[in-house]
Amino acid sequence: MNRSLLIALLGLALGGSLKAQVNELGLTIGGTYYLGDLNPTRHFPRDTKLAGGIIFRHNITDRWALRLQGLYGTLQAYDSDSKDTLQLIRDLHFRSRLFEASLLFEVNFFKYRSKDKDSRRWTPFVFGGLCYFRANPQAQLDDTWYELQPLGTEGQGTTARPGSETYKVDQIGVPFGAGFKFNLGKVDVQLEWGMRRTGTDYIDDVSGTYVDNDLLAFENGPLAAQLADPSGIDEIPGLTNTDRARGNSNTRDWYNYTGFTITYVISRFSDCEEQYNWMRRKR
Repeated sequence: MNRSLLIALLGLALGGSLKAQVNELGLTIGGTYYLGDLNPTRHFPRDTKLAGGIIFRHNITDRWALRLQGLYGTLQAYDSDSKDTLQLIRDLHFRSRLFEASLLFEVNFFKYRSKDKDSRRWTPFVFGGLCYFRANPQAQLDDTWYELQPLGTEGQGTTARPGSETYKVDQIGVPFGAGFKFNLGKVDVQLEWGMRRTGTDYIDDVSGTYVDNDLLAFENGPLAAQLADPSGIDEIPGLTNTDRARGNSNTRDWYNYTGFTITYVISRFSDCEEQYNWMRRKR
């Protein structure tokens, strides 16, 4: 098979997938918030924090696209913001810098930015995929923020929890959501709302039950004991939090990113013939 024929066959084989393909590069900015033991139900709480990142989108057709996205933000929550009496007594808090890298598959409701007569310059869309994220919770004591995972605040590594291991701060999540996009020629703008279903209950360092605070102080250090239970209940004669629920281990933590994105078209193949001619010129 000569080289010209091979190029022609390759062009025909890829013709359908190359038609109307568009690559985009851009920036996104918005906010992140967390749902878990310290914020069980409130969407867009007062602890919603600024987040942003970069995206690359490969539009497979006028209906389907693949998106690579990197995000940086902050997740945090305070029991002191709750109206629940038990949370106010518990008095836990955390913050975590969030790093996320995701691969997302987008489905447009309408044909978008193509030469077809029924194509539109705007469309709603839905998306889903997988992400890697890193969330390393910290808590504040005397104006200093301490990483909680190494402290074993729920007795990890102590004789109260033999065989237990510290949780991992690097995790996999499942992002999904919906949005709206609009084309302005070489520029696209988009609004989206997206949840992340995670496989961990320790974004906030809270999941199981309290261990004996004196034992925790002896084996993991006084800092671990102070940050594990700031309620002060153990200081009241006859009362203790030992073995009481500190969190709900039957649930998993979630987080959200809601944002505005602007992208710029960096490459476009209008049809198979254009790609074939480009390949011939590269011979």
